[in-house]
Order: sequence, then structure tokens, then C-alpha cells
Amino acid sequence: MVPPARAAVVRLLNFAGVRIEQGHPTPARSPQPLPSLRSAALDEARRLAHFRIGVPAQLGVPDDVQLADPGPDGAPRVVSLLYRARAVRLDEFDGQLDWAYLKTQPAPDFQWVQIHDGSGMWLPTAHSVTYVDRQGQPHTETARLAGPTLIWTDGMVTYRLEGFSTLDQAISVALSVG
Repeated sequence: MVPPARAAVVRLLNFAGVRIEQGHPTPARSPQPLPSLRSAALDEARRLAHFRIGVPAQLGVPDDVQLADPGPDGAPRVVSLLYRARAVRLDEFDGQLDWAYLKTQPAPDFQWVQIHDGSGMWLPTAHSVTYVDRQGQPHTETARLAGPTLIWTDGMVTYRLEGFSTLDQAISVALSVG
């Protein structure tokens, strides 16, 4: 179900490890990787993660799979699938979008969307992204400027797709995640 505040802009949004600020983004000059970032095979990522890792059928097998922010048992909180020489990125987070963190005001460039049975949001303009660790602490050293992004949840997993310039392209890829 899509929340009723359709005419809203995200000023500050925290979800499953990412903080998004929209308006006048100011990313760090030298963004750092997510905590304990390492590459892995897709099969290994699926074996280690405590959540289902979806792969978009439209994109196929990723060029690279990255695991980040492992828990005490080694399970990653974030799995990133990278495609097209890193121009397309699908981050998958262990956790759901927390609508309680939304602070809204009218704006024309933020849009609620429906992905399968869940809610999502399309951010068509540049915004900064900062990683929030398992203890809830933001890491501004990981801040970077992101382009158009589609964010949605499916069960207990949050997806963040970056690298497509139109909402239709992004939704098409999102609907193919299986």
C-alpha cells in the first residue's frame, strides 16, 4: 500500500543502513567504501546473507557482488550487485524502510511508486547517500552523490536501484528481481 503523502519530498530519510538527504546535497569529497566491504561470488553471498538476495532477470548475472557491514556471525547487512562497469548498482539491505523517519514538504520531483505489493519511492534528481551502521550511527565518510534512484521493499529486504535515468526503466528492472 502506498502511503497517502504522495506530494512529498524526502528531506531526510533513514532506512536499513542508508540516509538520503534531498535538496542541496553535499557529498563528502572522497567517499569511502561501506564498512568491511569485500567482493564475493553470488553463491557465497546467498549462503552468508540472512535475507534472500534477488537478481534482476533483465540484468542477469552481476559483474561484481560486494558484501558489507558483517554482523558477529559474518552475515552481511548489505549486498550490492554491480552491472555495466559499475554504472548500475542494486543494493540490497537486511531491513525494511521505516516510514517514521520521513520528514516531508511539498515538492514536484519525489514520487511514491508501487512495486508488486509494496511501496517504493523514485528520486529522479541528485541526492546524497550516507551509510548508517548497525548501531544507528551515520558514517559521513561514505557519503556520495547518487543519481536517479528507485527504492522499494519486499518483505524484510529493502532494495536501492541506481543507474537508470527513467522511472519506467527502473520499475521494469525492479519487477524482474527474483
